[in-house]
Amino acid sequence: MKKTLIAAALAALVLPVAASAHHKPPAKHTKVVAAAVAKNSAWLCKALRAQDKAAFAQTFGAHRNAYGKCVSMHARLRHHMHGRTLTFHNLTVASTGTVTSAGAPGCQFTDAGCTVTSAGTLTGVPNGTYASTWTILWKQATSNGQGGFCAPATGTTTLSVPIAGTLTKSEQGTVCEVGPTGTNVEHVLTNGTFTVTGGTGLLSSSTGSGTVSFDQKPDGTVTATETFSTLTVQL
Repeated sequence: MKKTLIAAALAALVLPVAASAHHKPPAKHTKVVAAAVAKNSAWLCKALRAQDKAAFAQTFGAHRNAYGKCVSMHARLRHHMHGRTLTFHNLTVASTGTVTSAGAPGCQFTDAGCTVTSAGTLTGVPNGTYASTWTILWKQATSNGQGGFCAPATGTTTLSVPIAGTLTKSEQGTVCEVGPTGTNVEHVLTNGTFTVTGGTGLLSSSTGSGTVSFDQKPDGTVTATETFSTLTVQL
């Protein structure tokens, strides 16, 4: 049975922290690890706050020490999980969002293709967000068998998960119109795959791959599902 990314990740992170609470590491080790994670913790919390101040306040509070709370929480996780490698299988992340740019006029006739961007929230991930950019090469289009067209596409998507950090993926697939072609029709991504190319925070050394699909409605709303066949997090 598939699990959501946030549920599996939190279970994997929180349980080892609780288990190791009764076994304090040597003082020298504690100081070394604390120094190593302090900079990363501060950087991540600043990035989270800059990205979405409202979401940051909702997660850590609107009080003056919200930033300190974020840094402390992240540092504790990094300290207790330092040196561990976690591997997840068949993790699914769903998202909902809206198109923020549909490409330049006439882009479908150019070799560069049309660049479409969207942004929104991760379903089931508190305050989680995503940002996605896809380039569709309509000049290489083929028939969808319904009076419309399909074209190869490549993209980049970044998932942002509070406390954990961000995860960036390189994606590819085929974008198809649904039904006959038109100026404002539904589009879907088929045969989509991705590879993890980077990350920040707890996810900074992550690797993995999987499949992706999305459905872009005529009104600009987008729903997507991304399934990680494997996701390895090195802490």
